[in-house]
Amino acid sequence: MDHVVGALCARLSGLFEGRRVVLAGGARQARRVQELHHLGARRMLVLTTDDQPPLHDPEMSRWLCVGNGGGLVAKDHAWLTGLMAEPPEWLSQELRQFDPEGDALVIGTPYVGLAAFAGRPILNHRRPSWVELENKTTIDALWDELETPRAPAIVLDPDLDALGRASALLDRGAGVVWSGDGPSINGGANYVRRVRTAEDAARAFAALSQHCEQIRVMPFLEGIPVSVHGIVLPDGTAALRPIEMIVPRRSGTARFLYAGCASFYDPPAWIREHMRELARRVGEHLRATVGYRGTFTLDGIATADGFLPTEINTRYGGAMGCLEDALPELPLALLQAALVAGHDVGVPAERFEEVLVAAADLRRSGLIGANVRALRQEEAIQAGVVFADWTCRWAQEGEIPHGQLKLRPYPVGGRLELELAEGAVAPGASVTALTVAAFALADRDWHTGFGPLDPARPIDDRPAEEVGIA
Repeated sequence: MDHVVGALCARLSGLFEGRRVVLAGGARQARRVQELHHLGARRMLVLTTDDQPPLHDPEMSRWLCVGNGGGLVAKDHAWLTGLMAEPPEWLSQELRQFDPEGDALVIGTPYVGLAAFAGRPILNHRRPSWVELENKTTIDALWDELETPRAPAIVLDPDLDALGRASALLDRGAGVVWSGDGPSINGGANYVRRVRTAEDAARAFAALSQHCEQIRVMPFLEGIPVSVHGIVLPDGTAALRPIEMIVPRRSGTARFLYAGCASFYDPPAWIREHMRELARRVGEHLRATVGYRGTFTLDGIATADGFLPTEINTRYGGAMGCLEDALPELPLALLQAALVAGHDVGVPAERFEEVLVAAADLRRSGLIGANVRALRQEEAIQAGVVFADWTCRWAQEGEIPHGQLKLRPYPVGGRLELELAEGAVAPGASVTALTVAAFALADRDWHTGFGPLDPARPIDDRPAEEVGIA
């Protein structure tokens, strides 16, 4: 492991050492600054949409709040993209002061499609052919080309009567799911609805038809939403471990709640291996057809019929944070930027995969949280929680908590986060039910307003004591 990490960091040092770097948005920016500093970068300019940047060393980095689009990922990205495409004078002046020679490297958000920022190359910019692959209404052609099992689906223009007929045809008894796509970023289950009744259909159509050019209809699939990442390296594709997508269902509505991800859950071994093998095949297909490099996500549902894929995201997904935490000495986000820019990182895909999968299987973690719109949180609060019999309560004085529930200010109103204590959850467990229980506690006592939530159901039938709290 040390040899692989050392070799990768040496290659990255060759790219960043002595260079000025602009971090234009993205997650974990303070961590990126430290990683770049350790790789020998000269100084960093951090463009942030957070109006409360963390404490930092001004000799190492300058933090510049550029405003935000309201705290939503898509809107913040659009805000940043507009600034970078046509920098206002105040931003151009900041750039000239930071980088008078104009040769700084730029790392943007995972969504960035611009090739340059004021003449400076954006290392991780995505090609249009890569972005097109994220469209949920066209991705079924890829599954068919790869001859992998998938759920049946029908793609239609926004037409309520036609969507109703397609839904009746595909409904297996648990309803259907409508997924829309169009010109805007579609993440976090924004344009995904479960439809079981005519009222569900009417509400879903009203929401999706305003934003989506087409809508895909497929049967509702019972099981755990999971994602597996692949990383396309110069000599092959590294397939990583499955990550659970925490997507409770909002009881009595057509909507889902995207609440982050976690690496505790282990699907049955045969599903895990199918997911990883499919990720390798997808990666090699992306390399051959669109010249792809770097990280992508393969999303789907672990069902009783196996893993059924639903989409891919040709970018560095948020769940990569779980893999970063498993091997913190390896700057995976900077590795992504180097790969997309066409650099050879000097480690074979097979060896890289072996090291990262072993680390992620050993060290499990979660990035669990959701935006709160029901209140305007003015200050951060947190408290320990304990889980028992799939319910959640506040930890009593002197009691060791299973995790911390946190509510902090956020542009949309607030942000609720659940941080699980190390060793609190047995490896193999789905944590969606625990998340639902914790969010119910926050609703009751902190008035977060999520409403009743239902967890996804794992497909295995192990006893509760084998998949619950350790």
